[in-house]
Amino acid sequence: MASTRNARARAAAADVTPKQPDAGQTTGIIVAVMAFWPLFLVALLCLLCIVSIVGGSIAQHTPVDSQPGGNSGALDDVLKDDGKGTLDEKNVPLPDAVQALKDAGDECDVISPIVLAAQIEVESQFRREAVGPDGQRGIAQIPDDIFATYGKDDDGNGTASVLDPVDSIHAQARYLCALSDQVGELIDNGELTGDRLTLTLLAWNVGIESIKTLGTVPIGLLAYPYEVRSEFESFRSHETTPAPPPSPSPGGVGTGPPGGAGTGPPGGAGTGPPGGTETGTSPAKPPSGSGFDEAVFRKMFPRAIPFYSYAGLTQAMAKYPAFASGSGDVGKRELAAFLANVNHESGGLIYVEELNQSAWGNYCQTSAPYGCPAGVRAYHGRGPIQLSWNYNYYAAGNDLGYDLLHRPELVSTNSTVAWGTALWFWMRGGGSPHSAITGTGGFGATIRIINGYLECGGKRPDAVGSRVSAYRKFCELLGVDPGGNLTC
Repeated sequence: MASTRNARARAAAADVTPKQPDAGQTTGIIVAVMAFWPLFLVALLCLLCIVSIVGGSIAQHTPVDSQPGGNSGALDDVLKDDGKGTLDEKNVPLPDAVQALKDAGDECDVISPIVLAAQIEVESQFRREAVGPDGQRGIAQIPDDIFATYGKDDDGNGTASVLDPVDSIHAQARYLCALSDQVGELIDNGELTGDRLTLTLLAWNVGIESIKTLGTVPIGLLAYPYEVRSEFESFRSHETTPAPPPSPSPGGVGTGPPGGAGTGPPGGAGTGPPGGTETGTSPAKPPSGSGFDEAVFRKMFPRAIPFYSYAGLTQAMAKYPAFASGSGDVGKRELAAFLANVNHESGGLIYVEELNQSAWGNYCQTSAPYGCPAGVRAYHGRGPIQLSWNYNYYAAGNDLGYDLLHRPELVSTNSTVAWGTALWFWMRGGGSPHSAITGTGGFGATIRIINGYLECGGKRPDAVGSRVSAYRKFCELLGVDPGGNLTC
């Protein structure tokens, strides 16, 4: 996609034929040079001194390619920053764009609210009526033909418009995710080498066809992807929250602020249950008036392994009293929606850890200040909703009172901890499925938040169907109508 920067670059690079000096001008130049040759000699000596001092570092410099590494300081931070973390809402100059950024940032795993905000800042500085030189419009600077494909009436006002910030942001996210899919295929096929986010942003800027010719060609530091990346820190929140109070957990207390909700855990089931104990001595009560008890739980999950106990679930619920607490049908639908997604993620409460062990090394955000102290393979999918990524373990542990960053295995050995991470993600992490199901999003919105990148939009109709089928069944067991908006 072209941009105002492209237009300026094209103008600057336009061919210009220099005027040739005549004979008189040439003679004047020679005389001037001879008159000032002592100054030239002094300048040359200064240059040689400078080279002798810094020559070593210049000689050792290597170009930065599309998968940068080996740099230091602020530049290194920019090159490695993946845009994850919590959006600093105060720094978004258009307040009515905040929620759209948070919702659309969960469209796929390569983007985030911070990525979207940074790109909009580069494209339009959040100006609603911005128009680019090649026909791009709105805060995300999307051409009309692209918006025709990816734009929808996302704010429900009856009109899909590229000039509507909410519609524009969601179209921006969908288009980036579509480009990311294509970039991923090129990388997987060996046709392209580099970091997926960088290449996705470059594809937005110059078009997917143009980047197919890159191969392993380095991407310059002044290129569009790094211009966007340099804005990430401007939109990342660094507010700290007090550490949670001590808990009688075997893991201890997490320290420091949550590191961001992330994009939601990948789907997939696990390798089978280890043993495990539960904290507490007696189960808490399920939500009042829900009709949910251990007998209903058994009907929902007839093959559930002992690790995923009803007691562990109800004890974990005590941490989140707002869960399934809505009056009338709202609370029952939320309970059914949560358990239906859990059913799919865990294979009916059978699997504890992610089955695909080849993916276990993919969930470490090394740029996070707390890193991955348990090892890069330690933060794979675990528990009822397959919690993954170090920043999710970190944030969930802080919220629950367990040091899950250093002891992620607690999610697969302690039933209450496992259920707690699922409820944490549902209530506070990953875009809040709680808000979606208790609002107007319906069950389909919860699927989109949890695993929409891999399943929604016709990508995995079987997986979506599995979730919807379980939701209908659980609603029936709880005596509630499932409502509308069931699919994504």
